[in-house]
Amino acid sequence: MREFPKLGSKSNFGFSDVDTSHVRRHFDDAGIAHCDSLIPIRVEMTDCFADNPTPESDLLIDFAAHCIDFRKNSDDQLRDRFLKFLGSDKCTEKRGDGRRYFRGDWGVTVVQ
Repeated sequence: MREFPKLGSKSNFGFSDVDTSHVRRHFDDAGIAHCDSLIPIRVEMTDCFADNPTPESDLLIDFAAHCIDFRKNSDDQLRDRFLKFLGSDKCTEKRGDGRRYFRGDWGVTVVQ
């Protein structure tokens, strides 16, 4: 159920979507003991939604989209949909002061 699964696609970059759930499943299937943790990562990205974005905010959008110069190279409809998704509760934590923080939590699996 990914909204934008192919912005950074396998055909362009040579990798597939593998995450810790795949690794954990293989460890479980093989009977390998492991310990799982979640490391919360927050990146302040309020300026990404400003009328006059900064070069730094454009780099954050490029990072999130896995595309170079996403704001310049995407069509208006895709850009608007992506920014709306990026600013949604699925991706962003909104704080009381109006600042928005990208949630980029990392799942960690340690073999015991």
